[in-house]
Amino acid sequence: MSNYNKMFKLSVKEVDLIECSIRSQISQLSRIGAIDTHSEALDNHNRIIELMHVMGTLHNQKIWYGQVHHTGVPLG
Repeated sequence: MSNYNKMFKLSVKEVDLIECSIRSQISQLSRIGAIDTHSEALDNHNRIIELMHVMGTLHNQKIWYGQVHHTGVPLG
């Protein structure tokens, strides 16, 4: 039985493209939600929450680099 691939290797450009696509989808759903019926607006709202969760997951997996003093202590 095969297993899911749990490790993905994406470039910074590919991750940026994914994030831009998600932001665009969120923007589109929020505009559509203003004119939809209550049930459709609720579905759009739930979808926006799911997409924001994905954005948060991507954000939390990033490794942020900053300047390090020659003593090994991060600056500021």
